Amino acid sequence: MEKKDALINWFKTNTKGYLLFSGGFDSSAVLGAAMQAKANIIPIWVNNGFNRAKADDMAQQAKSLGAPELKIINVTPGQVVVDNPEKRCYHCKSHILSLAPQDGLPLFDGTTASDLGNYRPGKQALDEYKVQSPLAELGITSWETKDIAIALGADPDFADHESCLATRINYNKLLTPERIKAIYKIENYLIKQTNDYHVRCRIDDEDHMRIELSKPESYALLADASVREKLFEMGGDVCLFVTIDVKRSRPNEYDKRIKY
Repeated sequence: MEKKDALINWFKTNTKGYLLFSGGFDSSAVLGAAMQAKANIIPIWVNNGFNRAKADDMAQQAKSLGAPELKIINVTPGQVVVDNPEKRCYHCKSHILSLAPQDGLPLFDGTTASDLGNYRPGKQALDEYKVQSPLAELGITSWETKDIAIALGADPDFADHESCLATRINYNKLLTPERIKAIYKIENYLIKQTNDYHVRCRIDDEDHMRIELSKPESYALLADASVREKLFEMGGDVCLFVTIDVKRSRPNEYDKRIKY
């Protein structure tokens, strides 16, 4: 794997720093390569209440990739993030980066070449804090990071599992604890039933919750009335309607309306 080797070699000249670690394929590929290069890179995981994964599982993923430690930063999102504007990711990322170690060592992240043409307001914050993105620099795409991460020891199920739940709520709709909790419960319930890690439970407005699925067995599960009742039980307190999207899960459709 030429690109895996290129990534490992990159860390033979970038030997110290911190990695913004999410446990997904992208940052796992970066961490695994850094550990293979024997670079002194410390992974940092930010627990802001929007995570689908838990701290113990995140620590295990870092360990599987060879990291001797995982630094955890607990963050309470500010009101500007809770208000959920279109630039939410910028404000969230800026807050996170302001809490990163300020000892002069560089910060790295898992931005890939695939991310550069998409709506990524958090990229502005990365640029402002001079975060280095080795995957993007080397032209490595999100499709390629999956194979690299697995080859370097990442648990693929966990890498698929982790995701930011704040992205599920349509812009300018508040990121309330009740909404985040309902999304978390529904997604984890469906994952346990079908291993459909790409399930997305989205809140479009105050009345409508829309569940996106990606596996045939996930749709088949809905034939069971008790499952449908369970989904409404978990989502009915925050939305009047709990619906199933007929299209498979995909990136946030509302981003297509944003001019950038």
